[in-house]
Formats: sequence, structure tokens, C-alpha cells
Amino acid sequence: MTYLHLQDIIRREGRSFLQYSGESFPWNVPEDGATVAQIRTLVDEEREGAATLSRYLARNRLTPPYLGAYPSYFTSYNYMSLDRLVPLLVQHQKRGVVDLEADVKAIEDEPTRHQVHGILEMKKRHLRELEAIKT
Repeated sequence: MTYLHLQDIIRREGRSFLQYSGESFPWNVPEDGATVAQIRTLVDEEREGAATLSRYLARNRLTPPYLGAYPSYFTSYNYMSLDRLVPLLVQHQKRGVVDLEADVKAIEDEPTRHQVHGILEMKKRHLRELEAIKT
């Protein structure tokens, strides 16, 4: 695993669909408040996970990446209802878990593997939480 690959992980996690959904404000009714708060908590935790990996790079005298823009196709999902958003979040989260599992297997350096594994475990937990949301 190279330094550039770690930058790719940070970019992918920092510009994930979950992160985008946290900025695009799903349409919801007052009864959805608890679910929206739960999703926002997941967004915040994953943002902090990417930030932690960026700080890890910086501590090792490596430059964290510029995140850039979100994928342009995400704009098709602005202002959607939670009953449509949550299944999409689950789908994207599953893909993110698969990608991170492959990343962890490819990392030879134990401290770096530990850092990425922590993000993977958080992402798996978030997947379970998203799957449990009833909309």
C-alpha cells in the first residue's frame, strides 16, 4: 500500500455518499427528527474518521490530500425523502465496507493497517445502524 493509496482512502471517505447526504439536507417531516439526528451522528463520526487518518499522515510527515468535489452524480439525490435516502445510504455503505476490506488486506504496515481497520469497523457498525432504520 502506498502513500497515494492512503490519500485515495481519505478522499473516498471524505467524499462518500453519507458525507454528501449530511450536506444536502434530506426532505423530512417532524416525525423523522430522530432518524435525521441519527444519520447526522453517523456523518459526523465518519467525517472524524477521515480526519483522523489525515492527521495520521501528517504525523508521519506526509501531506493529507485535497478532498475535491463530491461525485457529480450525487446531485441527483438532493432533497429526497428518508424512505428513498436510507436504502441508498445502505447500498453505498456496503460498497464502502467492501472497498475498505480490500484496503486493509493490502496494507503491510501494521500501524497504518490499524488506522484503516478502525475506519472499517466504524463503517461496518454504521452499516448495521443504517440497515436498522425503519422508514
